[in-house]
Amino acid sequence: MYTRFTSFRELIESFRSREGVAIKYADEDDDIIKEVTYNKLADLITSETFHVKAACSSVEVIRTEQTLESVIDIFAHVLAGCDVIMADPLVPEEFTDRALMAAEAAKIERESKRDSRGRLVSKQPEGELLFFTSGTTSRSKIVRLTSESFCTSAWSGQSMLACGEGDVILSILPLSHVFGFVCSLLWGLAYGACIALGRGVRHIIDDTLFFKPTILPAVPSLVSAMMKFNTLNPQLRVILIGAAPCTPETAAVLREKGIDVYFGYGLTETSSGIAITQDLDEPEALYPCPGADITLEPDGEVTVATPCMMQGYIGAIPMFDKDRFFTGDIGRFDEKGRLHLLGRKKDVLLMADGTKIFCPEYEEELAEMTGITDLGMIMKDGHAVLIAGKGSDKEALKMAVAEYNKTLQRSQQIYDVIISDHELPRTVTGKLKRYELAEQYK
Repeated sequence: MYTRFTSFRELIESFRSREGVAIKYADEDDDIIKEVTYNKLADLITSETFHVKAACSSVEVIRTEQTLESVIDIFAHVLAGCDVIMADPLVPEEFTDRALMAAEAAKIERESKRDSRGRLVSKQPEGELLFFTSGTTSRSKIVRLTSESFCTSAWSGQSMLACGEGDVILSILPLSHVFGFVCSLLWGLAYGACIALGRGVRHIIDDTLFFKPTILPAVPSLVSAMMKFNTLNPQLRVILIGAAPCTPETAAVLREKGIDVYFGYGLTETSSGIAITQDLDEPEALYPCPGADITLEPDGEVTVATPCMMQGYIGAIPMFDKDRFFTGDIGRFDEKGRLHLLGRKKDVLLMADGTKIFCPEYEEELAEMTGITDLGMIMKDGHAVLIAGKGSDKEALKMAVAEYNKTLQRSQQIYDVIISDHELPRTVTGKLKRYELAEQYK
């Protein structure tokens, strides 16, 4: 029913036969909306591809922004055969430094594969897109993804939730995350919608009223802020929530406003979509996307095999077993075969904006700073909270946390320090019983 593109080149060529606006945008302090047609967008990308080829770089870091130039840059580099490291301009500088280091490592590997005439040798005619996993700490990995896997992901999403001519999709999520790249950009461009590029952080709450989208891909914290300030526009018909869980209460309020609420479940390693809502009265009950083979291990961990799977990590071993990816999520299937997510298996806190906290890293850093070792990170009321064992020096911990928070994104900062009346619960081998600790401080 819907075209399943196999490459960005095939996708961009399809733009030439389309009428209508592909992208609209405005400067941060400007009320004038500019528009680019599909045909013009194809010309701009093709022209930039020739310039990129002339530069002949094998790997580039692109600081992704909600701009026409950034969109053109991404597609042009991939079409030119360059691997693109997707870097978020809003993360701490040290993280961008990691992207540059990763680019150098990837470049050395690519440059070693030139032929006798100096041309880059690759199994793929197009470059790969290299995404950091959603944790922005040293524990995050760099995931290798292809244009084919992304196009397949967009097709899978379209098969479950269709967009098209007449739809305006507001793009305010970071394009350096696969949920933002696929659901707020690629999906709409693949199937004829108009992409409205947000005007930046200052307008992230009110761009709905400015661009009047019909579809809004968003994280729960962003939706909650829009509800609080009453900026959900009347034309909005669909909100696609991803990257983190959303409360049933929020979904119910949105339905009362006449907005269809869909939850999407996916991973960086799977080019985004694995499963999505189909029964609107139960948005948390997820159906597998086409081609996604989802099963549960004996301990409840979700594993998946999908045609959208990554090529692998840079410098790390994938969590594969017989071509299945172990997600680290715990789930269950209901009597209708729908997937329900119950939480994370590993020591990771999933924050409301989709970023992650690797708890042992925080605990080890703070233990080194203070000399206090009986520490445990948990989620409490939507915030990351540090729990310390009985007798710990609270003032020393607060001072250390204040310093440590300066190195973190706002959403990943520690919200509070609590001193327990007891030593923290641990196994006989000394490992923290994190679930038990979280239950104590609900």
